[in-house]
Amino acid sequence: MATKKTGNNKNQKNILIVIFSVVAIWSYWNYLLKPVNNDIKSLRSQLLKKQQQLETTRQAAMECYILEAEYKILQLEAAELEKKLPFKKDMPKLISDITKSLDKNRISIQTFTPGPEVTKTYFSEMPISLQVRGSYHNLATFLAEIGQYERIINTYDLNIMPVAPTKFSSDTISASLKLVTYIGK
Repeated sequence: MATKKTGNNKNQKNILIVIFSVVAIWSYWNYLLKPVNNDIKSLRSQLLKKQQQLETTRQAAMECYILEAEYKILQLEAAELEKKLPFKKDMPKLISDITKSLDKNRISIQTFTPGPEVTKTYFSEMPISLQVRGSYHNLATFLAEIGQYERIINTYDLNIMPVAPTKFSSDTISASLKLVTYIGK
């Protein structure tokens, strides 16, 4: 009989060990492992969101650098265009440049008459009427030279007439022309 009791006690001990093990495993899972796994999932999700935000910020920063570079290029282009189409008259410099070119090309000025400003939609025109004397070659060189100025200067109404050279002058032509430069608005 004693063996039956000891066998019963062993079964009860085994059952208690199994129950205790199940309760311990369930407690470990429910109170330790499950919350830690939930925290890990939550942190991974937050990490993924932060990485996406970081990538978006990096792309925006790269676009910012690209836009800054494009802005600097546009500023340089605008400065170059402003030389061609300035926003101020600066007539003294223009008159000085034209008269220097005329003198350099040995063309004598008969009349130099700045005209009234003509307002257009996006710019204004500043006409200058000229009467000059010189050689055909020198006049062509002068016109080519002013065509190369940074500032836009167009030539209109060019009329050339021959003149007889004298012992005081080697001029072979007399020309009347209109130069027009532009001012931006």
